[in-house]
Amino acid sequence: MSYLFITNLSIRNFRNIPALDLAPGPGVNIIYGDNAQGKTNLIEALYLLTGQKSFRQTKESEFVRFGEKKAQIIAAFSGGSRDQEVSLTLEGGKRSALLNDLPLSVGELTGRFFAVVFSPSELSLVQDGPSQRRAFLDGAITQVMPRYQKTMADLSRVLFQRNNLLYDVARHPGMDETLLEVWDRSFAKLSYSIINARVRYLTRLAPFGEEIYRGISGGKEALSMAYQCSIPGEWGSLGEQEGEALILSALEKNRREDLKNSCTTIGPHRDDLDLRVNGVSARAFGSQGQQRSCALTLKLAECRVIREVSGEQPVLLLDDVLSELDKTRRDYLLSGLAPGQLFITCCDRSGFSSIREGITWRIREGQLAAKRRITPKKKKE
Repeated sequence: MSYLFITNLSIRNFRNIPALDLAPGPGVNIIYGDNAQGKTNLIEALYLLTGQKSFRQTKESEFVRFGEKKAQIIAAFSGGSRDQEVSLTLEGGKRSALLNDLPLSVGELTGRFFAVVFSPSELSLVQDGPSQRRAFLDGAITQVMPRYQKTMADLSRVLFQRNNLLYDVARHPGMDETLLEVWDRSFAKLSYSIINARVRYLTRLAPFGEEIYRGISGGKEALSMAYQCSIPGEWGSLGEQEGEALILSALEKNRREDLKNSCTTIGPHRDDLDLRVNGVSARAFGSQGQQRSCALTLKLAECRVIREVSGEQPVLLLDDVLSELDKTRRDYLLSGLAPGQLFITCCDRSGFSSIREGITWRIREGQLAAKRRITPKKKKE
């Protein structure tokens, strides 16, 4: 197994960062400083190189620093015994990319550069509604199966058209409903692909998650995860034709309900990831500590799946999240990681005395200063 690591990073006019150049180490890199100095912006810039959307709720037009026309992120990275360079330009609310000086769509970056981010918002993965957990699954699947992104976009388009038609039919009772059958077939085909991909991904993720959670809890608790589909069926064992037929049948049975609500009330856009600790729902009954352990487990298990599928350890981005974890979970995270490149942001670097080797930088007003290398202490003779 190899691991990806960034050798040089250049950021220009991204959010509050005017110009930042960083030569990170292949191991632990700690960026510390006060709030609103650019720590999360740096992590966000790194994550955008995966070709996925930002982990923050934001408009793409907000990426460019105020008063500037465009922003640029360039990174040289090594992985799979190959040195590469990726460039991302953000201008006019749009993104364009280069890989080794060759133009490609931003979506084509996915599967070329791997990174997993764990931010405070991820702590709500368990506490919030199903949409958060669906987004986690879809983002994780896309990294190891880039074509999944297009399937999701196609489903979104079909769902929009079907919902519009449902609205029109509901408002005009005499309107011909046969056009719905056309959208139903498209919806069933795409839905099967998505449900099947999620179930297969979860088959890989669950064993890693169970192992990691046992480690976090010291073997005292067990985590289980299952795909909760709004259309009951033996998903994972159904072939394409059987699966699509089952979805079509469910849509037909549910049509009156869909017309009543003027929207599609069943399908992958309504599914959930069920997380249970010792057989009890983590969302409904888990303590805050258990819920945070579940969120941490999902992210670490995602790293393991990427490593298994691609043969490369992804870059791990921890954005101001360690302060939200107690000492037991923090120590497990820092000690249990596989070798690889790690970026940690925090307000105070003093909480990382357990880290024996790495580099720290202070960030202020979007610029780096006060570089310091952490070196292993020599044993006394």
